[in-house]
Amino acid sequence: MNRNVVFFLGAGFVSLLGNAVIGVALPWLVFQRTGDAAATGTVAAVTAVPALLAAFFGGILIDRLGRRRMSIVADIGSAVSVAALPIVDAAFGLDLGWFILLGILGALFDVPGLTARDALLPDVAAATGMNLDRLSGIREALFSVSFLAGPAMAGLALTMFDIEAVIWSAAIMPALAALFTRFMSARIGAVDVEAAVAGGGPAQLMTGIRILARSSLLMALTVLSIGSVLVVGPLQALVLPIYFAEMGAPDFLGYTLSAMAVGMLGGSLVYAVLAPRISRRRIFLLSLAACSLGLVILALLPPFLLVAVALFVVGTGSGLMAPLIPVLFAERVPEAARGQVMGVQNATSLGAMPLGVMAAGVLIESAGLQAATIALAVMWLALAGYAILAKGMREFDAPATALTQETGA
Repeated sequence: MNRNVVFFLGAGFVSLLGNAVIGVALPWLVFQRTGDAAATGTVAAVTAVPALLAAFFGGILIDRLGRRRMSIVADIGSAVSVAALPIVDAAFGLDLGWFILLGILGALFDVPGLTARDALLPDVAAATGMNLDRLSGIREALFSVSFLAGPAMAGLALTMFDIEAVIWSAAIMPALAALFTRFMSARIGAVDVEAAVAGGGPAQLMTGIRILARSSLLMALTVLSIGSVLVVGPLQALVLPIYFAEMGAPDFLGYTLSAMAVGMLGGSLVYAVLAPRISRRRIFLLSLAACSLGLVILALLPPFLLVAVALFVVGTGSGLMAPLIPVLFAERVPEAARGQVMGVQNATSLGAMPLGVMAAGVLIESAGLQAATIALAVMWLALAGYAILAKGMREFDAPATALTQETGA
């Protein structure tokens, strides 16, 4: 395998692994230092808006600085924000104010870094001659591995080492990601500066929104991404934790989410193998069918084993779909605007998560858990119907024409 592919995949893997580790270790640290069980939620809520703004405007910086360079900057920023936790703790003592400040700093780098790697994907494929679909499938499979391994590693480390050592390990991982990206060829992800900086920041942001709005396929994919977050986000963050807590078996949550991650891993690997051989439309319909079947089963709130099977099926469908979306964006977005468009797309999905969880919480309080799961399943089925019938979704296997011609931009 080409060294640029290895470094690209390695950077994405260790960066997400670091996010997974800090996602487990940080709540422990917050609770230890503040004694407030709700403090972690406060930090997450306060940092949500900076993360959303970073997703929007980070895309502009990606197109100005270059995708490889922005990926390096973002990973270094993430490493610094995590490493600052034990340093500040030793020097001043961490309190809620420090956690919020450093959480905001981290939020300003995490999403732009992810977007920069999304935008790098087609550059790496083109520079190395690797099939874009296959590269995207392998990348998503590694994401699933990090989702599985990260929390397990963090949980084990917390039983063996001090919390500070675990935090330092989480800081080292994005630093390694920056180093891996630095080892990639400097020509990969470079931009035409004169073309990229034309117009001010707001004008560039509107360019990204306009490109999405004028492409029937990209707009349909964005709607699907937002809808998926509105369904799966509340399911993972609220519905299943409450369900298993009411069963008196909260540990079942980890097992079922692991089943989903295994399904995502398998689905992504299947995509990497099948995508060069069969039509993308067939893969997409298969992913919709798998997700629909799993969510309908979950709507019944069945026993644990059926929940695990259903989430495995949902994960398989998600694993088939996840690599396809960045490939279609890469093929149909003008290179000079790739960061802007992907930044807008990531920001809309990021903003949908808290809205979905909030709406599900209100529904659970007013109508009960069963009504919430049924509502989520019905919402997904409606979204799947839209995805099948939408005009843009019939263009999966059409030749990727220049988007400037399609949109008139």
